[in-house]
Amino acid sequence: MRPYVRINFACSLDGKISQKNGIPFKFSNLEDLKRVHQLRASSDIILVGKNTINNDDPKLVVNDKYFKSSHIPDVAVLDSRVEVRKESRIFSYQRKVVIICGKKGDVKKLKDHFESEIIIRKCDTDSPTIECALNHLYILGYRNVMVEGGRAVLTSFLRENAWDEITIFFSPYLVGEEGTPMFGEFEQIMKLNSIRIKELGNGFLVNIKKEF
Repeated sequence: MRPYVRINFACSLDGKISQKNGIPFKFSNLEDLKRVHQLRASSDIILVGKNTINNDDPKLVVNDKYFKSSHIPDVAVLDSRVEVRKESRIFSYQRKVVIICGKKGDVKKLKDHFESEIIIRKCDTDSPTIECALNHLYILGYRNVMVEGGRAVLTSFLRENAWDEITIFFSPYLVGEEGTPMFGEFEQIMKLNSIRIKELGNGFLVNIKKEF
């Protein structure tokens, strides 16, 4: 058993999720931001990789400007050696932050006092696998997981076929070849079914649901 997994991200029209050298860019328009924050409000926990936290320093909360909700989703971070920055804004809220690390992860690095409750879970491998991460989250009681990136995490979820729904917002920008592609390498071509596309402001939203 594993939680229900929704993968969600925004990208340029040519499929890039950041600018040159990984510099972040806000691809979502107002309509998409409203949708994303509503999705966060309906999620038990938001999962990202360590690099997303250290590079972008997101809050990963529901912003009242886009969707009103009293719910603050918990956060899960895939972090092989527990290298997430202690100053990260995800620790500034009264919620649980689950760090899922590899077998060599130094759990003592997060012994400082935070507003958030820190939960450490280890995998038996050097880097946490998606299967291990979802198993830990399911045992902790999470049933609805929203995956927001980054590229390595998105790719891993698709490689391991550990997803139920994917939503991608394509914005009216072109980044070029030096931008970061949405996905890394796959061993083989993946065919997706049950695809819906709709306009959303000046962009369009692609929704993909797994067929069983």
